[in-house]
Amino acid sequence: MIRAGARYDHLMSNARPTLTYPLEWEYRVIGADEADLRSAIVTVMGSRAHSVAEPRRSREGRWISLHVVLIVHTEQERDDLHRELVAHPAVRLVM
Repeated sequence: MIRAGARYDHLMSNARPTLTYPLEWEYRVIGADEADLRSAIVTVMGSRAHSVAEPRRSREGRWISLHVVLIVHTEQERDDLHRELVAHPAVRLVM
């Protein structure tokens, strides 16, 4: 017998999904100034090919988010890029 909610156990587990590299990855980079965010992205991405989508602004106009898409080759590379983006002074949040 299957207990109620068993279909959704995988959603509640702490297990990490299995990713197969290389893969396309997206970061949502949020900050207050679009030019500063774009500069931060260029600095962190270096010579890696990437694209940046049109900015989205918060309702109040205080925050801007840019979606950065690129191919990452390893989990280490993906994590390092995230860490570098978060550490940049122009970046408020990375998702």
